[in-house]
Amino acid sequence: MIRIAHITDFHLRHHLPGTSTATKILSRHMPDILARVVERLRLQKPDLLVVSGDVVDVPPHGLHTRAVQRATEQDLRLVRRLLVRVGCRLCVVPGNHDHYRAMARVFGDLPRTFVCAGHRVLSFWDEETDFHVPRRLLGERERYLAALEQRDLPQIHVQHFLIKPHIGGYPHNYAEADSIAAQLAAHGAVRLALCGHVHAGTALLRAGGVCYSAVPSLCEAPHAYGLYEVDGRRVRRDIHSLGAAFPVARPAVFFDRDGTLSVLPAYWFGPRRMRLIPGVARALRRLKDAGFALVLVSKQSAVGRGFVTPEIVGAVNDRLAELLWCTARVDLDGVYCSYHSPDAVLPALRAEEHPDAKPNPGLLLRAARELQLDLAQSWMVGDRPYDMEAGLRAGLRTLLVKTGFGRALAHALPAGAADAQLADVPAAAAHILTATRA
Repeated sequence: MIRIAHITDFHLRHHLPGTSTATKILSRHMPDILARVVERLRLQKPDLLVVSGDVVDVPPHGLHTRAVQRATEQDLRLVRRLLVRVGCRLCVVPGNHDHYRAMARVFGDLPRTFVCAGHRVLSFWDEETDFHVPRRLLGERERYLAALEQRDLPQIHVQHFLIKPHIGGYPHNYAEADSIAAQLAAHGAVRLALCGHVHAGTALLRAGGVCYSAVPSLCEAPHAYGLYEVDGRRVRRDIHSLGAAFPVARPAVFFDRDGTLSVLPAYWFGPRRMRLIPGVARALRRLKDAGFALVLVSKQSAVGRGFVTPEIVGAVNDRLAELLWCTARVDLDGVYCSYHSPDAVLPALRAEEHPDAKPNPGLLLRAARELQLDLAQSWMVGDRPYDMEAGLRAGLRTLLVKTGFGRALAHALPAGAADAQLADVPAAAAHILTATRA
């Protein structure tokens, strides 16, 4: 019998700036979450720990830069230091969000084929091809076909991408998934195929004598992982989870981005034009030290209107995060953006009243659910009337800052639309801290 622990899809960022563009992914909290899982697994004493990809959330922009590659490798080494604490054999494969060369530098010394507790374990470093379709090609296909010639031991196969079940929409499954499944069934010695990639996970599926399994992603609540027992042809899977990432609901300060935290040109011109408004980083550091979560909620309708892509927005947000960290060692807890607009040139993003687009409060309410925030004790800080209205609709206290568009609009703001009008974010932080102490 072999006991296997299975965790997948961390999307971790620590040395890398910023966070995943998918809001449910808690990239910056992943070191703590992973450390908690590791402590549990140490007590559960598996024979083998499998990590099936998307270990670090490498931003699609800037992959050629030394800074991004260096930070990626630092994050991977952080992950490895945590994983080895479990004290068992380790099997790690990259996913489509990973940097394969950095993965090879950090995890390349781990054998890709080895025997553990009487089972032959094979890991496959497959990659996406055109249109994000995963394939098993070249050397990985050669290793796979060679494994099918061996029947002396039961086998465990590990890969990031999905073989079974077939999931529609985004191409989670291999292009040759049906062929691989038929070959595994005909082989007869493969007991279990472990995958990642699909964040919701899949049920344990038995087909042709092979069990297929993807556990839910660790980066999203409730932060789950799997434990398997493989005994002959019997395979048992139990899903465990940490539950909420944060023990109690926290107060937060929500910030608009352009004109509030940063000067205005960046939102159409990319990360090179990102500049912080003076004093912003240290003001956020004071709020973080006082126990507030810091959340960015930004209306990026320029995406729908065709000026920029979500990837460019992500690059600008990552540059913002980098400047905040370099200036005052402060992180944002969440980054939430809407892309819709009534006059969008992209039909999928054309909407008169999208719930995420301020003045609607959709982004704030989603952040409260995903980050476990106490809206009654929270604030909204922005430079536009729609920031104030979104905050009011979500039940927040609101502060208009006279930077960006705020200076010109302050005199026209209706009575009661904001709790106060202040010069800038440092003044807003001082106001919030004084009100909190009162």
